[in-house]
Amino acid sequence: MILYLIVNSPPHSALSALPVSSSLSRDPALTSPRVCWSGVDLSPARTMASRAALLLCASVVLAAAACTEARDFVVGGADHGWKVPVQPDALNLWSSINRFQIGDNLVFKFDGAADSVLEVTREDYNRCSTASPVAAHHAGAGIVTVPLPRSGPYYFVSGAPGSCGKGERVVVVVLSEKHSRMRHRGFFAPAPAPAESPLAAGLIEGPAAAPAPATGAAGRRAAAGSGALLLGAAVLGAVLVGW
Repeated sequence: MILYLIVNSPPHSALSALPVSSSLSRDPALTSPRVCWSGVDLSPARTMASRAALLLCASVVLAAAACTEARDFVVGGADHGWKVPVQPDALNLWSSINRFQIGDNLVFKFDGAADSVLEVTREDYNRCSTASPVAAHHAGAGIVTVPLPRSGPYYFVSGAPGSCGKGERVVVVVLSEKHSRMRHRGFFAPAPAPAESPLAAGLIEGPAAAPAPATGAAGRRAAAGSGALLLGAAVLGAVLVGW
């Protein structure tokens, strides 16, 4: 394989020391040195174009990894579900340590023969009123999936008599699209803080409670998504260092 080096006014002594062919010529289309390896154009212009294309492709891949698909959140966590909690505000504590986005789903698991899920207004939530629900979800199998198509708060109470007053109710706050984009801005942006509790945000009435650590499959999926994003950034960094 013969390496052709075409340079501007090279010193005669330097050329005589290189193992190159005698057919050295100047490329009239370029003013900078041009290197060809086995017929492949490695000129600076071609190299810069290749780098730009690679960076564009890497950016698209990282953006796609950052924008995760819709997630399913089991209300109350996989170990508890939709039932009267031990602590009255346990379901809202679970809600406050998760970050919900437009397109996610809530999965309610409960005793379908004795309970149901009612979406209500803020006023009915605070009064534990089930007389005029916004939507009622019943399931003989005991599993109901409720989509979250918009940003803002959603209010849910139990349809079983007396259960709402014992703490079987929850407020879920969905982030706006703007907050979702800001979450993925920058490869190494700091992790977002847990969502503000419904009580602190003024969405519900009641005593405050101490926060609890995140649990459940949703937390593991969020960690996996962050790991994939960091891995993609590391690969991109390795490519850039190699160049």
